Amino acid sequence: MDAQDPSKFSRRFFLTGMISIFLGFGLFLYACDNMKTTKEREIIAMTKTNSMQSIEIPPIDTSAPSKTETATFALG
Repeated sequence: MDAQDPSKFSRRFFLTGMISIFLGFGLFLYACDNMKTTKEREIIAMTKTNSMQSIEIPPIDTSAPSKTETATFALG
């Protein structure tokens, strides 16, 4: 029976862990960049199609006076 050298096991474990971390981080960065590109495309598509709907002003805002006056009072 050959006993495995503990240093080889730890080196293999370390290298496997580092490769996994780098791959995971790379996938994370790719996903973040892809989301940014997707959002930019959606914004561009919205501006091209003018998908903004005209929003009707509520009745309480239409009945507001055009000129507003304020008063201040001093106490003392």
